Amino acid sequence: MRSIGRMHRFFSLSILMLGAILIAPNAALADSTTAIDTSAKAVESATETNTEDTVSVAKMLSEVEYLTKAKPKKKAEVYFFLRSHANCGFCRKITPELIALYKAMKGKGAELIMLSGDSDLEVAKKWAKEAGMTYPIVTNATIGAVKFPAGGSGGFPNVVAVTADGKALENTSGASGCTKLIGNWKELVKDAKAEKKSAKAAAKKAVKARKKAAEATDAAEEISL
Repeated sequence: MRSIGRMHRFFSLSILMLGAILIAPNAALADSTTAIDTSAKAVESATETNTEDTVSVAKMLSEVEYLTKAKPKKKAEVYFFLRSHANCGFCRKITPELIALYKAMKGKGAELIMLSGDSDLEVAKKWAKEAGMTYPIVTNATIGAVKFPAGGSGGFPNVVAVTADGKALENTSGASGCTKLIGNWKELVKDAKAEKKSAKAAAKKAVKARKKAAEATDAAEEISL
């Protein structure tokens, strides 16, 4: 009887040990899976982007027509969209300064584009020629493709500064406000470049995180085999 009792205890102990051996890998797999899920959430958080709808400047400008032969640079960091028209006294007053600013910024990361408020093409062309405008001018009939809000109060002149991917930076209206904002083109270009560099670094970091998560997944699968 004692021998039978000992054998019974032996078999019971053996079954418990076998169960522990079978459960251990599953527990390790569960821990690994949890780690993977946590890592995946971290990646998702790190790569979360602004969902606000934006349209690139290049796409918008592909749908416009220009009043003169002047065309904007395709690879600028910052674009200034200036709304102006021939019968605006303040618009005429700041034109010489805008021409000088455009000459300084051209090819250096900033671009000035005028959105004509004149529905009469002949009036618009005459003013552009007399003033000696060298910056690109979008015709009044096609400015609807440029989907940016008017700067400041919406009066003339007004200007909005945006990045190449269509993100609005600053906007203002009035003669002094417009020349001041456009005159700050160097700082805006500098900031835009820094932001682009930061975005690239974040994207690179996200790629590394994804790779690490994938390696953790492979390790967990090996444990489960």
